[in-house]
Amino acid sequence: MVFTYAAHGNVYFVKYGWEIFDYTSEARTASLGNATSSYGYSSSSSLNNPVFCLDTITHLSITHQARFAGIINSDLLSFQLKRDKRLININLIYEGIGDIPDTRSALFDWGLDGEYGTNDLGEGNGIIDEGERLDQNQINYFSQRKFGINGASIFRYKGIPIGVGVKFLSIILGENNGIGIGLDFGTLKQINRLNLGIVFKNIPSSGLLWDNGTVEATLPSLEMGANYKIDFKKINSLVIYPMTNLNISMSNKHLDSQYFINDISLDMAFGLEISYKEKIMLRVGKDYYQKLTGGIGIKWDDFIIDYAFLPSSINGILANHHLISASFNIDWMFSKIIENRL
Repeated sequence: MVFTYAAHGNVYFVKYGWEIFDYTSEARTASLGNATSSYGYSSSSSLNNPVFCLDTITHLSITHQARFAGIINSDLLSFQLKRDKRLININLIYEGIGDIPDTRSALFDWGLDGEYGTNDLGEGNGIIDEGERLDQNQINYFSQRKFGINGASIFRYKGIPIGVGVKFLSIILGENNGIGIGLDFGTLKQINRLNLGIVFKNIPSSGLLWDNGTVEATLPSLEMGANYKIDFKKINSLVIYPMTNLNISMSNKHLDSQYFINDISLDMAFGLEISYKEKIMLRVGKDYYQKLTGGIGIKWDDFIIDYAFLPSSINGILANHHLISASFNIDWMFSKIIENRL
C-alpha cells in the first residue's frame, strides 16, 4: 500500500492513525483485555481477527464510549451481510475530538526581557520561556474526526480458513484531511477444546495519504492468541474460557512495553470469561498496558447487553471510564418496529 502512496509525496513511518482499529471494540472484548485473537463471538470480533466470519451472526451491535470526561467520543456499529454463501462482517467506526486549542500563533515570543525586537536570549525560539505568555485572543480551536470501515470475510486454502480484512480510514484534522487503506490477515486452528489464532495486521503496511501529499505509514504487527474451553461435569451450565494474546509490533513500542528488542515490542494480554447457562457472563482481563479490566454480560434470546470497566491508562490521572454495548437480533428488531407502526 505504501509503495502506491509513495508516488504522491514523502513517506513517514508513524505510530499513530490506524490504532483506532485496535482500541475500538465492544465491551466484551475490552473487558477481556483485548486478548481475543482466538475468541470470536460477534461481527466486531473480526476487528481482532478477520477469520471470525465462519458462522452466521444475526445480531446488530452498537457501542458508545466517552473518554477523558467526554473529550473523546467514539461509536462502533457492527453487523453481518450475506451475499450468496459468503458471510461478510462490517464494522463502522467513528471517533471525534472537539475543542483542541491551536496556540501556534498565540505566543508572545519576546525572550527573557519581555520586550519585542531586542533579540535577547529566548526571543523567537518558539518556546514559552520565563516571562513569556500566550495571547488568549489568538488561540483558535479545531476538531479531529476519524471515520473507519472494516470489512472481513474468509477464504479457504487447502481447507484452512484465511480471514481477510480490508479497512478504510478517513481523518479530518482541522482544515486538513487524509484517507488510507490497510489489510489484515488471520486464521484459526481448533484442536479439541483449544483454539489458536494468528493475525497479521497492516500487511505489508497501512498508509494514510494527506491532502498536502504527505504519506504516513504504519509498520505491520503480529498477534498470536489461544483460548481453552473448560466445563464441569457436575455443573453442566458452567463454562470457563481462559485466553491469552501475544502482540509483536514494529510500531507500538511505548513506556509500558513489557519486552522489547530495539524497535520491536512484545506485549501480552490475558482474559478470563465465566459463563453460566450462556446467559450470564463474568469477565476479567489484563490488557497490553498491564491494566486490569473487568465486566459482565447478560444475554436474552434477542437482546444482549455487555458492560466493561476500563481503568485509567496513566496512574489514575485521567480517570476510569465505562463501556456499554447493546446487541439486537435484527429480525426481532424489525418486527418490533413494524408492530409499533401498526
